[in-house]
Order: sequence, then C-alpha cells, then structure tokens
Amino acid sequence: CNIFIPSAFSPNNDGENDAFEIKGDGISLLTLKIYDRWGHLMFETNDINKGWDGSDSYRNKNGEIANEGVYVYILNAEMMNGQIINKKGNISLIR
Repeated sequence: CNIFIPSAFSPNNDGENDAFEIKGDGISLLTLKIYDRWGHLMFETNDINKGWDGSDSYRNKNGEIANEGVYVYILNAEMMNGQIINKKGNISLIR
C-alpha cells in the first residue's frame, strides 16, 4: 500500500501538475481537505479521482482561483488491507 502526496502543483492548464491529486495503490476510502493559512476550508473530497484545481469553491460559489501560496492538507485514508493512514502537510500552489 503506497500513497504519493505531491508537495506542489501549478494549475495553469498546461497539462502537467494542474491539480493536487493523491495517488496510491490499495486506497479504499479517502477524505482530503485543503485549508488556507487562515484555516478556511478551500476544498474537500471523498473521491480518489478528484483533485484540487486551485479554486476557492467554498467561499466563492463561482470557483474563483486561489492565490499562489502554501496551503495545508489533511488526508485520512483507509487502505484495502485495513491500514489507516492520517497525514497532514503543506502543499504549494504555484501560478
């Protein structure tokens, strides 16, 4: 069971690293939350195939783009073998 969490992404629509996505083998359940430096929730998903595109869809219903900077992620995952993985860290959004 492996999980890959990138440290940065650049949502500039060039086809490379345009979303912050968790990749891994054997993930059965996942909750991913992204917060800004003030603790505001920016993104949340339970879908392993859905990544954060760098928009602020929680405070702005139009999905305004988030500012370049460092954000906090909280990942809770359950692996197919029953292992529970809880991780916190930083992600850099580069424009």
